Amino acid sequence: MKTLIINEIVQLGQACKLWENGVIIETGEGIIASWNKGAQDLYGYAADEAIGQPHSFLVPEGVTDNTREVIKQIGAGEPSARFDTVYRRKDGSRINVSMLVSPLRDDSGNICAYSFMAHNTANHEQEKELFAALTQSSPIGICIVQAGKFIYINSQFEKIIGYDINELLSTETLNYVHPDDRDLVRAHATYALKTGICDPYEYRVMTKSGQIKWILETIISIQYQGRRAALGNFMDITDMKRLEQETKQANEQLTAVVKKLEEQQRQNAVLTEMRDMLQACTKMEETAPIIMGFMKKLFPGSQGALFLLSNSRSDLESIVTWGDFPVKSENNVFPPDSCWGLRRGRAHVVDDINVGPVCPHLHDTPSAPYVCLPLMAKGDILGLLHLKNVLKPGNEGQAEIADLKQMALTLSEYLSLSIANVKLSESLSMQSIQDGQTGLYNRRFMEESLQREITRAARKQTSIGLIMGDIDHFKKFNDVYGHAAGDKIILQLGKLLKEKFRGSDIACRYGGEEFLIILPESSLKDTIKRADGLREDIKKMEIVFQDQILGTITMSMGVAAYPGNGIRMEELLRVADTALYKAKQEGRDRVISG
Repeated sequence: MKTLIINEIVQLGQACKLWENGVIIETGEGIIASWNKGAQDLYGYAADEAIGQPHSFLVPEGVTDNTREVIKQIGAGEPSARFDTVYRRKDGSRINVSMLVSPLRDDSGNICAYSFMAHNTANHEQEKELFAALTQSSPIGICIVQAGKFIYINSQFEKIIGYDINELLSTETLNYVHPDDRDLVRAHATYALKTGICDPYEYRVMTKSGQIKWILETIISIQYQGRRAALGNFMDITDMKRLEQETKQANEQLTAVVKKLEEQQRQNAVLTEMRDMLQACTKMEETAPIIMGFMKKLFPGSQGALFLLSNSRSDLESIVTWGDFPVKSENNVFPPDSCWGLRRGRAHVVDDINVGPVCPHLHDTPSAPYVCLPLMAKGDILGLLHLKNVLKPGNEGQAEIADLKQMALTLSEYLSLSIANVKLSESLSMQSIQDGQTGLYNRRFMEESLQREITRAARKQTSIGLIMGDIDHFKKFNDVYGHAAGDKIILQLGKLLKEKFRGSDIACRYGGEEFLIILPESSLKDTIKRADGLREDIKKMEIVFQDQILGTITMSMGVAAYPGNGIRMEELLRVADTALYKAKQEGRDRVISG
């Protein structure tokens, strides 16, 4: 009898062999007995790999197998049952399927096996994921406005403004704009509808909670349901505005501190000059030699070092020393709790080294009085200024201690504000020109740089090379491995570009998976050669994600050169983009010149 049943299953499997849908026949014990071509295409396993396996080998980790429950329903009298689930493919990826389960009965009417007919629902899921990726998962707020009312918004828009979609749709857009900025917004929207686009501009919105937020928006005119509409892309720049305000406040506080220092006649001229120099600094490395020079002027014959807190906040490291300060590493790198001044959050003056307490970070016992000045801003440690030989030893220097403590307090506050001011400026500068994900320059900086290089090349009669590249099949990586894998590809490619190109070259993230490199003083021939070298380097990249190596990454590239392909920025970008499109059409993983 069992042999007869197996023969019937085999015959039924032969009949289903060429069906487009995946058809699996399992015994009553849940063992796969038949596996058609549709099942092979769906799951990736050949018939000889699947037959004989339990049903559970298709169920990925973390997914509940409801098969037995469905079979119980059929055993209770249901003619068939349908359910949606997720199964595992041979390559480890997951696939969404709709499953129809039907019983197979013998001549006596008893259930002897079950047929599982699977239909791939992945296309529907991919369409939903693509839509979500383009709109709902966008880090930029997106809205469509028609006749002054919202007709579409994405989730980031909701998050920024605080209202949900049901509260916003069909309402007047200007209701959420700060009253003082409504004329500005109306004027830009009108201009965009007439000309097609408006330049980015800033304005304020009122959120549901009553908070006022700053927005940077670009408006594009589009055709929507037969009528003109405005598509707005906007970013919340409230934090950037706050940083600008903090910078302004830091400058105001710095000026106040300087006025206080200027009251001390003996050091007035030196501190004024020091103020001017530090205010002109735009990078932290510029402050170190300036501070060292002025410490020598303020305290002639002194020995000292300037320490800054590391990014990990676990230790302080000297960035400049003077006056024969010990060069041993233990004196130049130490944790914050090794300084009494940092522990107490105020100047630590040791006028008698025999009494102390001496800071543990001074591994060589100091031979003279010293002072440690903590550099702090809003309660956060920025660094430490250590000075030695600024007091006379013994009773001779007692008269100086009170003045030094007051001086140390003022100087510490002054330097803290100066360093905080430079750090804020650096932060604002980097935010405005860098892509946050890759660390490459952003599109805005690229456009400014390309225009500047064109002007320079025209004056010097030199050439400029332009490489526009796009990752091939990037969507496929996202679909197969997930968006986290796609993010890692973008990150690794950004690292490669920063390593590959020289200091005068400008590597930028153009948008999404597109990148653009500006090569000053590079001919078309040299640019093509460098692009092809980059293409080969990208193919050699080995990216591991979740303990598996992703497939080979390739990039198609379009190359243009100034002045041969154009003398205006728009012309060069258009030529490079057209060449890139041609590279895609001709099979990808190649370099095409304009």
